[in-house]
Amino acid sequence: MQIETILPSLPGAWKSGRLATVLFAVVSMCWSLPSQAQLINTEFGKNRVQFHKDFAEWSQYQSDNFQVYWYGEARYVGQAVTQLAEQEFAAVQNILEHRMNDRIEIIVYVDLTDLKQSNIGSEEVFENQTGQTKIVGNKMFVYFNGDHNDLKRQVREGIASVFLNAMLFGSNLQEIVQNAVLLNLPPWFKDGLIGFCGESWNTELDNQLRDYVMSDEFESFEKFAEENPKLAGHSFWHFLSLNYGTSTVSNLLYLTRINRSIESGFLYVLGSSYEQITASWALFYRQRYLNESKEFFSNTGDQIVFKNKRDLPVTEIALSPDGKKLAYALNEIGKIKIYVQDLETGEREQLMKNGFRNVIQATDYEYPHLAWNPSGFQLGIIYERRDVIYLTIHDFTTDKDITEPLDPQYQRIHSADFVDNNTMVLSGTVRGLSDIFLYFTNTRQTQRITQDFWDDLDAVSVNLRGQRGIIFSSNRPDTNMYTRKLDSIVPQNDYDLYYFNLDGEKKELVRLTNTEFANERNPIAVDTTWYVYTSDESGIYNRSSGYLEDYIAYYEQVVRLKDGDSLLLHVDSSFASIDTALIDTVFTRAVVKTRGVNHFQTNYDRNIELISAAPRVDKMVELQILNNEYQLVSKSLNPAEKLTPKPTQYYINLISLERRKKSLESAISKAREEIKPTPIIEEPEPIYEPVYEPEPAVSQEESDTSKVDIDNYFFQTPFDEKEMPAKETQTVETPAEPEQNITRQRTIVQPSQYVLGKEPFRFKSSRIIPYRLKFRTDFVTTNLDNNILFDGLNSFAGTPQEFSQPPPGILMKANFKDLLEDYIIEGGVRIPTTFNGSEYFLFLDDKKNRWDKRYAFYRRGQRYIDDQSSVIPKRSEGLTNIALLQMRYPFDIYRSIRATGTFRMDRLTQLATDATTLNTPIFREQRIGLKLEYVFDNTIDVALNIKNGTRYKIYSEIVKRIQVNLGDDFQFDLGEGYMGVVGFDARHYQRFLKHSVLAVRGAGATSFGSEKILYYLGATENWIFPKFNTTIPIPSSDSYAYQTIAANLRGFEMNIRNGNSFAVFNTEVRIPIFRYIFPKTNSGFFKNFQAVGFFDAGTAWQGANPFSKENPLNTIYIPEGANPGEVPVTMKVNYFRDPIVAGYGFGARFLLFGYLIRMDYGWGIETREVQDPVLHISLGTDF
Repeated sequence: MQIETILPSLPGAWKSGRLATVLFAVVSMCWSLPSQAQLINTEFGKNRVQFHKDFAEWSQYQSDNFQVYWYGEARYVGQAVTQLAEQEFAAVQNILEHRMNDRIEIIVYVDLTDLKQSNIGSEEVFENQTGQTKIVGNKMFVYFNGDHNDLKRQVREGIASVFLNAMLFGSNLQEIVQNAVLLNLPPWFKDGLIGFCGESWNTELDNQLRDYVMSDEFESFEKFAEENPKLAGHSFWHFLSLNYGTSTVSNLLYLTRINRSIESGFLYVLGSSYEQITASWALFYRQRYLNESKEFFSNTGDQIVFKNKRDLPVTEIALSPDGKKLAYALNEIGKIKIYVQDLETGEREQLMKNGFRNVIQATDYEYPHLAWNPSGFQLGIIYERRDVIYLTIHDFTTDKDITEPLDPQYQRIHSADFVDNNTMVLSGTVRGLSDIFLYFTNTRQTQRITQDFWDDLDAVSVNLRGQRGIIFSSNRPDTNMYTRKLDSIVPQNDYDLYYFNLDGEKKELVRLTNTEFANERNPIAVDTTWYVYTSDESGIYNRSSGYLEDYIAYYEQVVRLKDGDSLLLHVDSSFASIDTALIDTVFTRAVVKTRGVNHFQTNYDRNIELISAAPRVDKMVELQILNNEYQLVSKSLNPAEKLTPKPTQYYINLISLERRKKSLESAISKAREEIKPTPIIEEPEPIYEPVYEPEPAVSQEESDTSKVDIDNYFFQTPFDEKEMPAKETQTVETPAEPEQNITRQRTIVQPSQYVLGKEPFRFKSSRIIPYRLKFRTDFVTTNLDNNILFDGLNSFAGTPQEFSQPPPGILMKANFKDLLEDYIIEGGVRIPTTFNGSEYFLFLDDKKNRWDKRYAFYRRGQRYIDDQSSVIPKRSEGLTNIALLQMRYPFDIYRSIRATGTFRMDRLTQLATDATTLNTPIFREQRIGLKLEYVFDNTIDVALNIKNGTRYKIYSEIVKRIQVNLGDDFQFDLGEGYMGVVGFDARHYQRFLKHSVLAVRGAGATSFGSEKILYYLGATENWIFPKFNTTIPIPSSDSYAYQTIAANLRGFEMNIRNGNSFAVFNTEVRIPIFRYIFPKTNSGFFKNFQAVGFFDAGTAWQGANPFSKENPLNTIYIPEGANPGEVPVTMKVNYFRDPIVAGYGFGARFLLFGYLIRMDYGWGIETREVQDPVLHISLGTDF
C-alpha cells in the first residue's frame, strides 16, 4: 500500500527568482553547445603552432664550450652563432667571474616567427609546482632579425642567463632545491644583469632612461623597477660598474648568494645600504640628464594629433607623396592596425587589421612595412600571416586591395620602398643572410643587388643627379660588391650609409658616411641632390642631411704602347723594365670617385625614432617618444640647414673607452710580432664619473702600488689545464621580457666588454653532424596529492557506496623530454595513504607537427567494503583501464580543437567470503568514446594561484557500450544504447589593486541517452576530509553508468543536489594581503598568502529541468530509504524543495611545507535559510 501526499512549496523558494532563471537559461544553452565529467582542474592550455615542416631535419655542431643546433635554411645563422658564442664566452665569463664545465646548448632559428613555433617551454608556469624540482639547465635559443649585432646581444644574454642560473641557484640538485626556496630576488636584479652582460650602454637605452627620469612619473628606483625591470636593472648595473668598477658585479653576486640577501650584499661590497645606493642611482642619472638638457632643444615642429590613448607602439610611418595623408601602424602586443590619416581634416581610416594580442610570447615589431607608390594613389603593405609574407596594395581610387604572397625565398623582410609603380626595393633575409633586392610586383620576380654576409638594412629608393639609385644602411667595411660567404669574420661593425646607382655602368657602391662609434639609419630621399637620415654620432639620434660629391681618389699612370695596348701603373711606379721602344706615350690621370658630404640638422633632447618625407611639397614627419608618449611632428625639409649637436655624457665616455681599447689592441698586435706568447692584457679601467649621493659618500682608499691586490691574483702552474668532459644537462625556458616604446628603428648593439687579443674562432664545416633524438629528465616529483585523475569518472553500477573523493596519496611522477621538446614522456604512480589500491598512468606527447598527438594509458585498482547489507561485510575489487588517443589542431596560440578517442574497461570482482559471493559472476563493462572540444585560453600566471585573462571550453562526447572478447570465444558486440554529454566551462580573471584578482567561473553539463552520468553537487575538489550528504536521495535508476563530483559549492557537503545535469557559478576575490603590507618580503609564506571571499551558486537535477515534479529531490519515502514493495506500507511524500542552492564565506590560501592549502569557511543557503557553516580544507590551486 502506497500513500502519496503533496506538501506546499517551502517559503522563500527561488523557483521564480532571477538567479534560477539565469542558471536554467545557461544550462539550457549547453544542450546546443559542443563535454563529459567537468572538473575544476580540467585541462585548458595554450598551443604552439607549426606552420611549415622546416623543423623536420636538424643539424648540430660541437665547439669547445657550446653545442649548437639549427635546421634547414638556418645554416649560416648557426655558423655565425657558433662563432659569436665562442668569441663572447670569455667576455661574459670575465664579467661574472664564473666558470662552467658543461657545454651550453644553443638552438638557432631563422627568425622570431620560427622561434614562436618552437615547443620549447610550452608548459604551464605554475603547473604541479609543489615538490617539483625543475633542474635549472643550460639551454638557450636565438633568432636572426637581419642584424648580427643584435644576434650577438642575444648570444651574450643567453650565456649570462645560464651563468647566473648556475651562480645563484647552484650546479647540483641539492643547491638548486635549497636556493630556489631561500633566494628570492627581484626581477630587476637578474633581468638587468643579463641585459648588462648582453650589451654595453647604448643610445637607445640612454634615451629610454632619459625619457623616464626627466618625466613627471619619475619617483624612485623601486617604482621604475616594477614598471620596467630590465631597463632599471641594466641602468643600475651600469651605474655600479661606472662608479665602482666592473669587479663589483661579481662580488655583489657572490655575497648575495652566500647571504641570500641583496641588502647584505650591498653592505659588504659597497659599504652602503641598498636604500642609499638606489638613492645615489636616482640622483646620479637625474643630475646627468638635467645638465645635458640645458644643451639640447625640443622638437618645435607642428604636432600631428592622432588617436593613441593607450600609447601603443608606433612601428611604421609613411607620408604620401602629396603630403596630405599619413599612414602609420600601431602594434598592441601582436595585434596590428594600419591607419591612414588625412592631415588636413584629421580624419583617419583603418586599412587593415592583422594578428592578435599575444602576451605569452615576444612581440614581433618588425612588421608591417608601409610604402607609397610614386603616383600617391596606392599604398603597399608588407606583413606576415602564419609564416607567409604577403604584399597588399591598396588602391585609394577604387578602395580595393590586391594581395599576393611574396617570393617564398624571403625568410624576412626588413624594409621596403617603391622604385617605380611596378618595382620595389627590399631589404630581406634569404638563407640567413640579409641583402638588398629588387622585387617586380607584376611578375613576382626578384633581382639580387648584394650577396654577401654583411647586414644590409633600411633600403630606400632615391633619384640623385638624375639617376635612379638605392641608399641603404650596412655594417660592411668597404664598398666591394663581390659575392662573399661567411668565414671567420662575423659582421659586428657600426652601420654606415651606402649608395648604389641602378643606372650606372659600374656595379659598385658609394660610401656616404664613415663615422667612428656611430650608426646611420633611416635614409630618405629629398630631391635630386639631397638625402636625409638619422645618426647617433652625438649620443642621440638626430637628423642629418647630405649630398654627393666627386673627388680625386688617387692618380695613376697610363702607359700606351705602340701596338695599341695600355698599362695602368701607380703614379710612383717605375717602368724601367719596359722596353722604351715599345712605349708610345705616358701620362698621368686622376681617378675620380664619389662620396657623401654630410652635416647635422638637429640637436634634439630625444631620439628621432622614425622619419618620412614628401619632397614634392617640402614636408617631413618625425616620430619621437616624449614622456613615454609617441609624438608625430610635421615640419619642412630644408636640407641645407646646419646645426651641430652637443654630445651626451654617455657618448663622451664611449669614445674615450673605445679609443683606449683600440690602443690596447694595437699593443697586442705589436707584441705578437715581437714574441710568440700572447701577452696578458688587463681589462681597461672603467671611466669614472662623480657619484651623487644624498648622504656622505663612502670613502675610497687611494691607489697604493705597495699594497697587494688580493682580488686579482693570477696563479701560474707548470701543468696543463685539465679539460672537463661535458655533461648532459636539463633545460628551462626564460619568459620573454615585454618590450616598451618599440619602433621600427632597431637597437644598435655597441661594442661591449670583451677579451682583447682573442683569435677568431674557426668554424669547420666537416664537424657538422645530423641531430639525433635524445631524451633527458625534465623533472622527478614525489608529493602528496589527491587530485582526480583522468576525468574522475567512477563506475556507478556495482559500487557499494556513494562517490568519494580520492584520499591523499603519494604521487611519484617523472617527466622526460627531448632536446626540442617535441616529444614528452611522463609516467607516474599514486599510492593512497590508506594503502587501498593504486593508480598508474603513462602518456606520450608528439608535438612535432601541426597536429599534436597524445597517447595515454591509465590503470586504477581499489577495494570496496560493504558492511551494511549483511552480517559478514562484502568485499569487492574494482579495476579500471583506460587507453586514450587525443588529436589537437591549434588555430593559434590560444585556440584549438581537440578530438579524444577512449577505450575503457571496468571490472568489479566480488571477493569470496561465503558461498554466495563465491558464485557471484564478475561484472565487466567495456566502452568506447569520442570527445570533441573547442578550447580557448589566453590566461597568464601572474603569481601562484593568481591568473589574468579568459579561458573556456565547450565540448561534446558520445560513449558507446561494447563487448569485446579476444579469447577462444571471440566476441565483438556493439550492444544497445549510448551515452551523450554536452557542456561548457568558462572562466575569467580580472586583476585589480595591482596584485589581486577577481575570478569568475560558470560551468554546466548534461548527460543523456540510455546511459548517463550522475553528478554530485557540493563541497570542493581535493577535499582532505570529505563528507557525503546522505539525506538527499540518490537515484536508483539503472541508466547511470558513471558518477562524479560537480564542484565548487562551498558551505555544503557533497551531494547537496544530484542528477544527470548540473550548473554551477563561482566567484572569488583573492587578495595577497601581505604583498601590500610587506611589499619587499622574501618569505614564500607571506608572499603567497591570500585572503579569499567567495560566493557559489548551483543546481543539479534529473529530468528536463530543475523544477520538474519528477525530480527525485522532491520525493521522500517513509520509512526513510524504503522503496515501494519492500515494506507493507510506505508513504511517498512529494514537496517542492528549492533546486538551487548557494554558499558564501571567506577563506585563505597559503603554502605549508611546499603545498598550497585552500581553507574555506562557508555558509550554505538552502531555500533562503542559512545553514550551519562548513569548513573545507583542500589541496591545490583554485579554478
